[in-house]
Formats: sequence, C-alpha cells, structure tokens
Amino acid sequence: MKYLIKAGKLYMIDNERPSTKLACLKMPYYPTRKTILSPDGRVKLYADIKTCEGGEHSQEQIYILSDSLNQTILSGSLVFPENLSLLNGQQVNQIKFTMDHKGYDLFMRNSQEYCIMDEASWVAARLVHCIKGGGWYVEADPLFSPFILMGLFIFCRYLDRENEFVSETGDLHR
Repeated sequence: MKYLIKAGKLYMIDNERPSTKLACLKMPYYPTRKTILSPDGRVKLYADIKTCEGGEHSQEQIYILSDSLNQTILSGSLVFPENLSLLNGQQVNQIKFTMDHKGYDLFMRNSQEYCIMDEASWVAARLVHCIKGGGWYVEADPLFSPFILMGLFIFCRYLDRENEFVSETGDLHR
C-alpha cells in the first residue's frame, strides 16, 4: 500500500495522488510524547521514549507505541554498533522492535530513507523523503495499520534525532 505523510497527516495514495486522510499527529509537534489521532480526532496511539536504567548501555532508551489504555502495542530499542563511540562520530542507525510477538528492524539508510524489515529480511515498509513538495512517501505491507505507520514514522524521526549532532565526517556539532 502507498501513502504520503505530509504536515503531520497520513494520506492514502490513489492514482499517484494523496486522497483519504487516515491518521494525523496532535499539535504541538515538539514534545517527546506524540499523540496519533484518527481523522475525526480520537486518540488512537501514543509514541514515546522511556529511559530504562541498567540496560546494556547506561540509560538505555525504549521506544514505545501504546494505546489509549496505556497498553504497549509495539516496543523497540536502539541497536548500538559494537564499537560505538560518539567521539569518532559513529551513528546509531537501527531500532529492533517487536509487534505481535514478531521481530522487526527499522534501519536508517540515511536521513532521507528508512526501511523496516522482518526477521526473514522481507522489506515490510519503506519511508522516503520527498525532494519535490516535501513530506514522506511510504510503501508498506497492510499488516501495519495507518496508526502504527505514523508511530513508526515518529520512531524514524526519533532515530534521526539520536544522530543530530553526529556528522558524516565524525565531528560533533553543538
């Protein structure tokens, strides 16, 4: 299925054009906890980052999608390279998550393209930034509801933010 995410809204693509609005983000966009709404404004999911003490890495962050009853729908954590050192500018480019007892990996190929693969290396979703007109094109298997797709998009943005100060040359920017 093909979609377009633009200005915090997820649209179905029909005849190569955006048509039906399927989901949207509640304003304001800046808090860490994001609210995903149905087109009629009902809360469907929350996307958030929780800090877990005592993980493999100090203060490990867990990415969580939960429903309006605060039940976890999907959770994931960053996958750190074995030789991670922010001093030499290595990026964190992967989130390992579980949904319906099945494992997936969200990969950041670059800040303009993300890929979600299942355990068998099947590309279940792909998000690509639109150069012309802005927004993000999304191709995804129907197993991901529009609300989960918005949550995964938010995870992509969280992952991009993890690397905000790390450049391709390995320098830190502040």
